[in-house]
Amino acid sequence: MGWQIHQSATYGTILKWSFLYDSLVISVLSLPLFFLFLFFKSQRWVAKIIIVVFSLTFAFMVSLNIADIFYFPFSLKRADIELFYVIRNPFKDGISHYLLITVLIIVGFLLIVILFYRWISNLRRKSDNRHCLVVLTSLLGLFVISFSAGRVKRLLPNYPLIQLSSAQLPLAQNSFHRFAYSLFRGNDIRIGIPDYKKEYRDISEFPVLRKNNSNPTGSGRRNIVVFIMESTPYDFFDENSPYKVEMPFLDSLAAHSVFFKKAFSYSLQSNKGITAILGGTPTLTEVPLYNSGYVNLPMTHVGKILDSMGYNSSFFIGDNYDDFGFAQCANWIGIQNYYSMEDIPGYKHLEKHTMGLQDEYVLNFMGDRIKNFSNPFFAVHYNISTHYPYDLPSGFRDPFSKNNKTPAMQAMNYYSSCLQNFFNKVQKENWFKNTVFIFCSDHWMFPDFKTNSRIDPEASFRVALFVYDPLNPQGRTVSTPVSQFDILNTILYFSGYKNEFISYGQNLMDSAREENRVVFARKNDVIYQAFDRSYVLGFNTGTGKPEYCYNYILDQKRENNLINNPDDGNVNRLRKELVSFLSAAYNQYNRPERFAKKEPASVN
Repeated sequence: MGWQIHQSATYGTILKWSFLYDSLVISVLSLPLFFLFLFFKSQRWVAKIIIVVFSLTFAFMVSLNIADIFYFPFSLKRADIELFYVIRNPFKDGISHYLLITVLIIVGFLLIVILFYRWISNLRRKSDNRHCLVVLTSLLGLFVISFSAGRVKRLLPNYPLIQLSSAQLPLAQNSFHRFAYSLFRGNDIRIGIPDYKKEYRDISEFPVLRKNNSNPTGSGRRNIVVFIMESTPYDFFDENSPYKVEMPFLDSLAAHSVFFKKAFSYSLQSNKGITAILGGTPTLTEVPLYNSGYVNLPMTHVGKILDSMGYNSSFFIGDNYDDFGFAQCANWIGIQNYYSMEDIPGYKHLEKHTMGLQDEYVLNFMGDRIKNFSNPFFAVHYNISTHYPYDLPSGFRDPFSKNNKTPAMQAMNYYSSCLQNFFNKVQKENWFKNTVFIFCSDHWMFPDFKTNSRIDPEASFRVALFVYDPLNPQGRTVSTPVSQFDILNTILYFSGYKNEFISYGQNLMDSAREENRVVFARKNDVIYQAFDRSYVLGFNTGTGKPEYCYNYILDQKRENNLINNPDDGNVNRLRKELVSFLSAAYNQYNRPERFAKKEPASVN
């Protein structure tokens, strides 16, 4: 998993902080229990209520830590409030896919509750007040040791322990501790970024008011279709990767597109990826931006802009309505129509993926709907077939299964075949040639989940991104680093929009002009990264210092951390770029008055 444990001394440091975290949580939960025992030990029913309440609490604490064994590979962090914003309606369409997992979770939780109930009940029966006082004194001692040794601030779940790297931090944290603290912070989660007043007071250091100046190919406003590809790493398109997927249609389409071989996602989560792609804005909160207290921050609502230009806009997905909060996100950015699984005729009788309806049905429905759209139109399809656990339809047999060795690779080829059917269906339509198709991953994911390839600061953010234009099938590969933020600019470019808008990206069609552009990503709530053609830098917003910098081209094993070399100018250069990016974002979130941008009320 890339824990950065290179010497035995590191184990001692990790164990030390693990002990402090766990001790603090155990003592904080246990102290009230024994205080209450002292006062209500003789009152049987009150004592039973106390035992039940604390048994449930302890069981939840243990369950969260156990759950993180399975949750961490997906989120790459300990459990927090974001869990509430993942799947909203897991049982809305029946529980056939979830029944066994649900039963196992319930049975496991009840067993933990029973164990704790018996332990506390026996403790109550066998102990006297003197025994309780001894336990209380011990717990108080444990609390004082962990609290003082942790120096309070360092024991906050999102605070970067100076003695541990960001990669090692999840090993030391306690899941209940982090989860409880994230609940305490509430919906308006504190942004873990200092206000870099001394260095960058002027937002012009990183201008976010953008404007497209060039003219798109073709006449009039182009139709625009965005395919957001779930959990699709760059490996699936990389001829040099052992995980290159054999997918004839998508390979052919990419070969006739402008293909970006150094595209980076902003985050490792879907809810942050969709905001970067369609909103052009970085999420700085743990919860999705469209669920946070910053929902009214100044930004570009692409649906509203396109609506003012006469566009019809729609969003298509095979999930239940508003899973992951995507319906709320679509409404937030001004998309007019939202189509989910329930909108597809006969969906109850169609074959499903664990996450929702299979892509072939959604794409077929989307093709039928587009026929009735007035031009110009804007459509987004968010697929689900490439999401873990990669359920394939019973009738699908991957003809390239010998080369597509993993379930994720086979699911990608299934998605490619679904797109082939969609393009075969729509390429004869009148609207097709005047349409631009943009493909982009929402985030990276392990191409082989069984082996769980190591989390790499560069490769784990490399995603697939290409633009296919039937009027100009270029077949061009671009090596300049690009970002998910660039997609908003590109959408507005093809729409012919000429006014200013807020974005942290650039027009993809202009991206090759810069030789060594720097783009940015959020690894977690503490570490932000900067990439250029050759280097990746990780910046710790808690300490205000770089944590690592690698030449990801030459240093494949990440053995030479350049922050140890004070003479290397790349560290300072990337650090300045990243701090200026963070300063602009900080201003956008907390100083909205500095952004005078207003969305148009009429067509330009």
